Amino acid sequence: MPSWKIHEKWCKALGIKEEICKEVNRIIDFPPHDIVDKILKWDWARDLFESGKLNTSFGIVGGDEYQKVASKLAKITNKFGEEGIKATFSHIALDRIAELIELGYNKGEIEKRLIANDLMKYIPDYDKVFREISEEVKPSEQKIKRKKEFEELARSEIYGMFYIDGRLLPAVAGLNYLKSKVKKGNIVYVKWGIDAYDARKGRIGKFISNEKELKELINEIKGI
Repeated sequence: MPSWKIHEKWCKALGIKEEICKEVNRIIDFPPHDIVDKILKWDWARDLFESGKLNTSFGIVGGDEYQKVASKLAKITNKFGEEGIKATFSHIALDRIAELIELGYNKGEIEKRLIANDLMKYIPDYDKVFREISEEVKPSEQKIKRKKEFEELARSEIYGMFYIDGRLLPAVAGLNYLKSKVKKGNIVYVKWGIDAYDARKGRIGKFISNEKELKELINEIKGI
């Protein structure tokens, strides 16, 4: 991810006080560092946070994962108000650029994704920001390889939900998770179903220990 020096520079360029930029960077980067992905995926969290309506008195449901992200965002809202919200999205936007550079996307492709995520308004000068981040962050062969594998799994036309290690995962994400575990030599018990309830119940339930068994599972699901 970009250095705090870059984060602070472009946060301040939005007219935000330096001490707020620094503190928000610390809050976001404090483990677990999953706020970037979560806030871009959970529309409800983004809408509440961006409008300044998410605070510690708001009743958050959805388990520990939701609570951790919501608590972190609420802390920023309560302490820093609108400046904290802008500083957060500045951090998210710059982290997103770094993440996409590592995945092998070029400048134009990254810009399109930032526009799709409505993040360009938090980047004062995209050309300069991209240049500075690309001097620090380089494409990762390992991450590019994983991206291609994920895209290949997405083309497998698998639907439904997986229940693995106590987690519900959409089809492609579940397959990707299974594949990464199998590559590490793990034996994984997996359940699959057409929806969350069906997955927990286990329309299909079996141990997967290698890629051959994973392919057999994919074919079995396709048969359903």
